[in-house]
Parts: sequence; structure tokens; C-alpha cells
Amino acid sequence: MACEMPQELYQEFEKLNLGFVSHTEGIIIEVEPTLEQEIRKGQLEDVKIKEIKESIEAAPPKQPSSPSRPSRAGRDHSADEYLAKGLFFHEDLVQVGKTLTLYFPVAASAPLGLLPRRVADAIPFSASSLPATLARLGIASDSAQAAAMEETLYMCELPQKAGEAAKFCATSLEALVEGSMAALGTRRIRPVTSGLPRSGAPKQPYTVRAVHPVDGASFVSCHDHDYPYTVYMCHNTPSTRAYMVELEGARSGLAVTVAAICHADTSSWNAEHVSFRILGTKPGGAPVCHYLPYGHNLWVNMEANRSSS
Repeated sequence: MACEMPQELYQEFEKLNLGFVSHTEGIIIEVEPTLEQEIRKGQLEDVKIKEIKESIEAAPPKQPSSPSRPSRAGRDHSADEYLAKGLFFHEDLVQVGKTLTLYFPVAASAPLGLLPRRVADAIPFSASSLPATLARLGIASDSAQAAAMEETLYMCELPQKAGEAAKFCATSLEALVEGSMAALGTRRIRPVTSGLPRSGAPKQPYTVRAVHPVDGASFVSCHDHDYPYTVYMCHNTPSTRAYMVELEGARSGLAVTVAAICHADTSSWNAEHVSFRILGTKPGGAPVCHYLPYGHNLWVNMEANRSSS
């Protein structure tokens, strides 16, 4: 079946001129060895990007004091909990006629959107350089935005978890594509995303109308994190199954298609992971499934189909 990515993400891919081939099962990207030249030729040249670039180049060498590190333990996790209760589900519910209770949050896009590589790479991206980055972007060191940026950098700099075959953070579309190709070991990849409304939808039961296994040799899933411009944290985990699931809301009649990922091997996961509490399971137990929120993406290795069990 055809799967639809958020329009603005698709437009960004088009601007890079990476050579899409439309397929009945989605979009296949085959990137030639001249990737770097093609990317540079197709990069954006709008006014906003020019202003950012000029601001970066003209920024005086300020040395602001390092902001105090906010305590993650003191964060209010009530919103996270509410999202989790409408995010995770058991794999045995991914069947026609079954019911999933899901919540789709309002899409929260980064103010500056996806930056071209030449702009993103000119902005330091590390916890140690955060004070300089805040100064360049004009963000107060004691602001909520600064705390969110610090949290994102912390997550990006954490070492690869047990059970992860690869992990990386991408600060540009080029880095997202190239990182996914490196993690999957091939240039022949395609992106898969959920078809969800930007405005979100309240928590409600959804009836499963159709299930389409996503064929592929392996997957890389990428999730956006809070930052002034779009940053994706991506990881490649083995023993994963993916599906495109067509749903219909029991109360509103809203029809959506979600990309669902099921992790079959959770033996290396932290026992405190919120999914275990929500689903009543434990590390090494039943598969843990979740859908991809708006704008998140799954990259599929198209080198060889695998059987969907």
C-alpha cells in the first residue's frame, strides 16, 4: 500500500533532488555516489536560512556563563505518562477487528525547521558548546528552551544502548539520510511515516481496519527532539517488526494510518521503562509495540525482503 509522509518532510526530500522512485509500497531512495554534489546543488536558499547563516557568521565571540543543569528527576512527567498510555500496545492487537486505544498529540515543529547541512554544521552541537550555541541563537541560558536543548544534547551524547545496532543524531536532512544509509549498510532505502493530522486527536479507541506488514531487511527509526531546529535521534534495533495499520476512531470516525513498530526482544531494556508499566510486562516478555507520532520516520532497508512473522 502507499504510505504518506508529512507534506513538509516530503517537500524537503524533493528539494534535495535525491531521485525518488514511486512504488506501490512507498518511496525508494537510491542515492548515487555523487550524493554530496547533488545535495549541495539542491540545498535551500530561502531568506530565513540566509539570515541564520549571517547571524552565525557575524556573532560576536560571547562567553556567557554556563547554565545550571536542570534536574531531569524533577521534570513533570504527567504529560509523558498520558502520551505513553496512548502510545504503546501489544502486538496481538495488530489484527483486523481488534481495538487500540491511542492518543495523537498536536504536532510540535521546530521553529527553524530542517536546516541544510552547511547551516546546521556551522552551529556547534554538543553539551560542552551549549553556552556558545545559546549565544549564537539568542536564547537565554535560564530559559525553558535552553533546558530542552540541554536535554536533547544529553540524550544524543548517551552511549549506544545494549541491544542497539546503531545510534546517531541528525541535525540536517542530509545527515538523516546518510546516517540511515550507514546504519542499514545500503543506499537503497525508503522512509515510512504515519499519516496523522497535524492538529492531533484526543485519546479514543480505534478499530483496526487493515494491517500491512512492512517488508525489509532491517529498520532505523528516527524521533524528533526538542531543539530550535529539527533534530532527529535515530537507532537501529534488531528483532523488530513493522506494520502499516489502518484505523478508524470509534467516537469520531477519524480514519488514520499509523506506522507501528514492535520490538520482539526487550531483554536488554531497563526494567523501569514506562512501556512495561503500561502493558504489564517486563524485560524479555511479550513484544512491545508503539506507533510513530507525526513527523517521526522509519527507514527501511530494501536490499532484501524478509518474511514478516
